[in-house]
Amino acid sequence: MWYTNHGNCHIHNTSIGGFEMLKKTLFVGMTVALAASTIIGCGTDKAEENKSGSGDATEQKDGKAATEADPKELVVGFIPSQDAETLSAKAKPMGDMLSKELGIPVKVTVTTNFNALVEAMAAKKVDVGFLSPVNYVFAKDKKKAVTLLLQTSRKGSSSYKSMLVKRADDNTINKVEDVKGKRVAFVDGSSAAGYTFPALMLKKVNINPETDVKAIMAGGHDKGLQALYRGDVDVAAVFDDARDRIEKEYPDVKTKLVPFAKSEDIPNDTVSIRNGFSEAFNKKVADAFIKIMKTEEGKKVGNEIYNFDDLVPGKDESFNIIRDAVAQMNLQPK
Repeated sequence: MWYTNHGNCHIHNTSIGGFEMLKKTLFVGMTVALAASTIIGCGTDKAEENKSGSGDATEQKDGKAATEADPKELVVGFIPSQDAETLSAKAKPMGDMLSKELGIPVKVTVTTNFNALVEAMAAKKVDVGFLSPVNYVFAKDKKKAVTLLLQTSRKGSSSYKSMLVKRADDNTINKVEDVKGKRVAFVDGSSAAGYTFPALMLKKVNINPETDVKAIMAGGHDKGLQALYRGDVDVAAVFDDARDRIEKEYPDVKTKLVPFAKSEDIPNDTVSIRNGFSEAFNKKVADAFIKIMKTEEGKKVGNEIYNFDDLVPGKDESFNIIRDAVAQMNLQPK
């Protein structure tokens, strides 16, 4: 898990609360790891080998980890950057298309919070995960659990920005320095655009995101914006432009809620696969996703899930900026 220099680490609760919520969402611990199979509903109650063909794997050679047989079914996990039930319905067609390409059943699951997906992949309960940039770094560097396959792409770009948003009629906030003492809706402690980078923006102008603002964790970019729209908070930290997510429900959202600061570029979310499968199978999965995203149906589903219209090969070094941000925020592995 990750923890701040204050050492607080509890289970995430997505309801709107006070500053205690901020500390609670900075990465779940062993409880999530133990409960992962129940929380995400992976659908197996036998040993892990029931998913992977005959269950036999090649023997270890020269100290290298054994390679598993190709699985008979695949579990694909998503982080709840928007309402989990809604996201699950949107993601199911992606699973159906992937199943058709791979020729095996594909189950889609949305975890209870961002870090639960990392724990589920490390426990081999989820095979492929749409991981946020921070979660990818955590899963790759600390858990040694995943391999990067692809990155999402939006309109030809494999990066995006975080933005701080306020109500248009609030004249007390015009720049980052004005956020001090305000009520701020972050998304999740392991969200790059919804916490790490906006918190860094505050820190760079000498605002402590833990003590100098009244922070809550909304549990999703859409929920943070909804809280701002209702007037429950003064500022929402979301990706650019998350307002598209709620425009159908709130047609005037782009006139009522306006950005006043943006972060540096952040590498897009990843499609990562848990370690253990052969390189040939990993390539097969990557190629299937790429093929899906060349279709109009694939682009439509991608936009509905996480606002992406393509999947492109990713490079681990692109995430060094995330590693630097984690270090600047004093998030350390425990």
